[in-house]
Amino acid sequence: MPTVEIVRFPGSDEFIADNLVLKDCLSTLVKFEGCISSYYGIETEDNRNGYLFVIWETYDHHMKLTKHESYPALLSALKRAQSGPLDVQHVDFDEDAALALSSPATEVVTLVPNPGAAEESKDLVVKLRENLKVQGVCHSVALGESRENKGTWFMLLGWDSVQVHYDAVSKGALPEIIKKLYELNTLGLKHVKLTKYTD
Repeated sequence: MPTVEIVRFPGSDEFIADNLVLKDCLSTLVKFEGCISSYYGIETEDNRNGYLFVIWETYDHHMKLTKHESYPALLSALKRAQSGPLDVQHVDFDEDAALALSSPATEVVTLVPNPGAAEESKDLVVKLRENLKVQGVCHSVALGESRENKGTWFMLLGWDSVQVHYDAVSKGALPEIIKKLYELNTLGLKHVKLTKYTD
């Protein structure tokens, strides 16, 4: 599976007004060898928070970019969109993340298991995925661990809307599974409406 770069940042006024302030950054990025696609957007819960997802063929392709002579200019172009520091994580997901990223509403979940709770948490995520697949309304549930922060897991889920997400997880065994996940983890949940960048 490819590596997904997840970039989260407080957005600048310029970015909030027009997400395509990222164009100079993205137009450079997509030309690099190994860059499959990129998606950008604003968080639903707090429209001051920006997101950028880059799908790389491999983690090594990303690392080659960081050593390229044009990398400083790319970071400078990205700075126009920021009003604060970047949070950058790289995740190797167990399913195709593009399905979630290209959905009308992308759910971004961070899970940090309590001590000794990692295996039980993973088992619960498997059950969550199985139940959602039976319902047929969630386009994808991808899980992977951050390379930068071992012990921090990301889930990407694709939905037709935020409301469809909340309706789905209120049914059947899902409320109990989700309650248990909250008990066993420090859990963060956000939604983002993403746009796939095309040059």
